[in-house]
Amino acid sequence: MVQQTILVSLIVTSLFSALGASFLYTSRENFEKMMPYMISLSAGSIFGGVFIHLIFRLSNKFSYGRITGLLILAGMGGSFVLERLVHWHCHHGESHEDALPYVLAVGDSFHNVLDGVLIATSFLASTSAGIAATVAIIAHKVPKELGDFGVMVNGGFSRLKALGAQLAISIFMFVGAGLVVGVSSFSRESVPLLLPLVVGNFVYIAGSDLLPQFKHDEAWVKHLTVFSLGVLIMYLIPYLKAAV
Repeated sequence: MVQQTILVSLIVTSLFSALGASFLYTSRENFEKMMPYMISLSAGSIFGGVFIHLIFRLSNKFSYGRITGLLILAGMGGSFVLERLVHWHCHHGESHEDALPYVLAVGDSFHNVLDGVLIATSFLASTSAGIAATVAIIAHKVPKELGDFGVMVNGGFSRLKALGAQLAISIFMFVGAGLVVGVSSFSRESVPLLLPLVVGNFVYIAGSDLLPQFKHDEAWVKHLTVFSLGVLIMYLIPYLKAAV
């Protein structure tokens, strides 16, 4: 029964990865106007998720030591190496797409594994805890998936390809949940190692690739407002969980 509830929760959550479909029928002119602000929203939600939730979880539940710091730096360094390798492939092969969408996809895949871990672990604890975790994760995905869709299109993906990538990446939630259900000790032993790598990956993406795209824009006040909205949504998630 618990496994069925977890499965339903994962399916509902993964459907939010299809939010980008709403932009398939938007005119190119309107989409190009919205895209820079979607990138700002994505940057705000990523930074908010990292510094308000992920690092908080590391510090309070898994402890934060020097090894944790090294793993975060390893995540950042690994993201840089991955971006350079993909960039080299894209410019020495037949493809000339930007590397950022692929790096973002890898980070999202790791992040979705953790989402699956959190959902499954919460439902194994109690139904109410599972529902609260699901609602919180959905609240996180709404701004982030919209922003990521814009980042992928801006990086060279077609709208349909970006939508397909987001749907494919959502499968990793099922992987994370399956590992928790199959091996009860997975969340205790692996999350403290995986989480810092995810933090490093997202800090690198938001800091080196997303922020530079709008910090010199003349409409920086609007970008800062949208960025702050992403942070605010991440900040309000605990209150959303408490209300469930």
